[in-house]
Amino acid sequence: MQTAAKTVIITGGNTGLGFETAKVIASSTTEWHIVIASRSQQKGNEAAQTLIQATRNPHISAMVLDLSSFSSIKQFADQFTKSDLPPLHAIVCNAGAAFVQGTQVTADGLEATFGVNHMGHFLLVRLLYNQLVEPGSIVVVSSDTHQSRGNSATSVRYVSPGTMADPVASDQNLHDLNDFSKGMVRYATSKLTNLYFTYELSRRVQESKPSVSVVAFNPGMMPGKGSALARDYNPAMQFAWNHIMPLFRFVSSGIRSTNQSGNDLAQLVLKESVKSGTYWDGTKDIASSEESYDVSRAVELWDWSSEKVGLKKEL
Repeated sequence: MQTAAKTVIITGGNTGLGFETAKVIASSTTEWHIVIASRSQQKGNEAAQTLIQATRNPHISAMVLDLSSFSSIKQFADQFTKSDLPPLHAIVCNAGAAFVQGTQVTADGLEATFGVNHMGHFLLVRLLYNQLVEPGSIVVVSSDTHQSRGNSATSVRYVSPGTMADPVASDQNLHDLNDFSKGMVRYATSKLTNLYFTYELSRRVQESKPSVSVVAFNPGMMPGKGSALARDYNPAMQFAWNHIMPLFRFVSSGIRSTNQSGNDLAQLVLKESVKSGTYWDGTKDIASSEESYDVSRAVELWDWSSEKVGLKKEL
């Protein structure tokens, strides 16, 4: 069997969209070694073994990565750097979280939605950037929820990074909402920060590694047991998410299966070249919201995030 020549890291690769993405890549070629990055070594190992058995591709392994902990992210980056895996050619920033039963805080004191969905991946990419080999790709999973929806209570509310990151200040900013709505606003807003990160990273990468593409991906809504996004929902909402919402795939193109979106996401890694700084809705390169192209916000977020994790602003 062909020896793997390239490595791709998939965060949250043990379940849902990440798992399906890994499965498509592993089924398509043995050229890639796939690293399943997840919070649990046991669950990561189980996912890797399931994928190896399903695809007959042995080039899959698991490593521990907790995106809610700067220490864990640094340990992961250090472990990967010291490993004898093939050169790193792709990072898929897939893992994400939504907290709807009250404000959660990361190990580093950040509001958890912002901490996991933005800061975790920001630090991971920054720490691994020097390991990334051309031609390469960084794919950031965003969402169409990043678009403001008029007066909707669960629409995006982007404010300064310091406010979004601080649990108390974030609560004050969202004081008029119940816990569920707060969670939805924070999630939608974090998906907007994913786009600011993508676009600013793309601009900066072009200066040093022009053959590395940085793109964002909208997988659509993926209800069903295959998605872990609803793990914080109450029992009634989990039942609707797992058993009722999937039926709407037959009437709405915005509601998709993890299998369908996993295939679309995998293609962004497998393609020879994808234009950097683009936003993909499934298989289509489309425009994201007007708000998402605000360069001043993107720079502000980049600078604040760099300072927060103790890194230089320059790559």
